[in-house]
Amino acid sequence: MPIDDLGFRQGVTAVERLRTYSGVVFCPELHLERLAETLRLIKIAGGPSTERLRELIAECLRHNAGLVQQMDVGMTIWVTGGSPPSGPTWAVHLNPIDHRAVVDRQRHGQPVVITDVVQPPHESWPRQAKVRNRLHYYLADMQAKQQNPAATGLLLDADGSVTESNVANVAIVKDGQLVFPPQKSVLKGVTMHFLRQQVAGLGITCREAPLMPWDLNQADEVLLLGTDTGVWFASTVNYGGAVFQRGCVCSQLQACFPTPSSGKGQPG
Repeated sequence: MPIDDLGFRQGVTAVERLRTYSGVVFCPELHLERLAETLRLIKIAGGPSTERLRELIAECLRHNAGLVQQMDVGMTIWVTGGSPPSGPTWAVHLNPIDHRAVVDRQRHGQPVVITDVVQPPHESWPRQAKVRNRLHYYLADMQAKQQNPAATGLLLDADGSVTESNVANVAIVKDGQLVFPPQKSVLKGVTMHFLRQQVAGLGITCREAPLMPWDLNQADEVLLLGTDTGVWFASTVNYGGAVFQRGCVCSQLQACFPTPSSGKGQPG
């Protein structure tokens, strides 16, 4: 990448993270749709077409067939603003999944800390755009890890409600209902979208509402939703808060995912 590429100089980079289950990419079309929307929102033109990206995904899997047959992997696509007047720079590459961490989080949960880091406003850049500029997520995680090294940090909105973390969308279970933050307030997570399609068949109703910090502490379950781990749960919310076990809804949602390779990442 040239040193004057806008992705390096100013962080102008759209990104998508995918993963495989038993060697098959999970929800690729949803990821490619979101990437196309991100490119539109941050005004990167001239990047690879969706059809070309499908070809590159398949090519990447073929080149790494031996590895992909042994274990499930992550995949990253990124597209930068390039070095004007030349066009965008892009890549498709594999990345490892920490399968031990996946299993541990699915079975035992992960501590979360509600930080005082506030999401950039919509006027700065749309929250529906998935970009490499993640300084706010990094700072939230650094703050969270001061309380618990295993924790992920949840960011706030301007009204004090909880939005999301570096690795996950968040939802709560309260009185049998699954409650999500308003979609306009958070990244349109592919895992979240997939699960919202699944819950009707499970007899679980969904609604959207701002999630205040006390809502998480008073919830029956606090769920985390992200690409590598699928769905897992908050074992604690803030230091010294309530302790949660894997609940019924979490278990039902975990069963909605395809079977991983060799059982890796599969909840027990």
